[in-house]
Amino acid sequence: MRYSLLSLSVLSVFACNAMAANVTIYGLVDYGFSLSRASGNGEGAADGSMEFQMKSGMRNGSRVGLKGVEDLGNGYSVSFILENQFLADSGELQTSTTFWERESTVSLGTPFGKFTLGRTGQLKSPVGSTALAGTIVNPFGTMMSNFIGGHKFVTTGNYLTVNNSITYASPIFSGWQGFAQYSLANTDEGDYVDADDRYMALAARYRDEALLFTAIIDTINEKGDHSTGDQPVTVNIAVNYDFGFIKPYLYAQWFKNNTINRAGGYMAGTGKYDGAGGVIALQWPAFDGKAKVSVGYMNAVSVNDDVSDLERYSVNIGWDRAITKKTHVYTNLGYAQQDTDEAQLRGTEAVAGLVHYFL
Repeated sequence: MRYSLLSLSVLSVFACNAMAANVTIYGLVDYGFSLSRASGNGEGAADGSMEFQMKSGMRNGSRVGLKGVEDLGNGYSVSFILENQFLADSGELQTSTTFWERESTVSLGTPFGKFTLGRTGQLKSPVGSTALAGTIVNPFGTMMSNFIGGHKFVTTGNYLTVNNSITYASPIFSGWQGFAQYSLANTDEGDYVDADDRYMALAARYRDEALLFTAIIDTINEKGDHSTGDQPVTVNIAVNYDFGFIKPYLYAQWFKNNTINRAGGYMAGTGKYDGAGGVIALQWPAFDGKAKVSVGYMNAVSVNDDVSDLERYSVNIGWDRAITKKTHVYTNLGYAQQDTDEAQLRGTEAVAGLVHYFL
């Protein structure tokens, strides 16, 4: 109740002052249906029963945000973004303890680049204004619902937001732009993350009318008791080219001493791994919308002697259509598989949904 009252109060205040100040209220609601089946054999395999769900945020996380900017003149400006994420099926916040879960930042724009301070997405994240790795690098995004892979399924964990971060984006020179990020405290504490850890990342991006190339390297300076002495590192490469009639995408990641993302609450890794993974995808115009297909693979070698290595595979097909500028429909099919010495875990899923944007 206190979060509902707080959100109502905050939005009411900004709505009343939106005309006086340069403030925009924006967001979207994503709602749809999922039919999935988890199966397999060996340790931890599910019984293969079907699960039908009404779900929020399968293609885009449902959210409400506030943003504003003030022009200071001479190429300088100050702006802010406050953005939460909620579950449309229940109305609850995505994470009950964090109101502005997706972003809470203030930025200083200068002729020498943009500086963003606060809670925001990592450079390799799909979340937040500083993120470089959403649907722009893969038409399936990171992961839709349970088993529609995107690139999250075949890449590492620790990829969403960082607290107390400083992000720099350079001016664009001949299509090239540089980025740097550092957090004074890492993401919320968990099994492999400590509040004293420090996240660091560098990135470069080239963009013209048809080509997008992105390279990101990041690491976490681990200081907590969970540290093994070897710091986690990832190197990420994304490239796509729009030929008009078809658009191919490639996203690849090499990683060392990293945790593995979960899939559908069913497929997971234990401890930390070295390895590589990636996705190849195609998108093309079809039936007044966009059709897409992707295949993904990851090979992860455990750094723990008592934990098995694992391999993952994913295949996805989908179709999106913008009915209007603010309303989109989507449907997707996916298959995911994880192999270890102990088990082969499989998941299949079909989803269909509607996204409505509001400004």
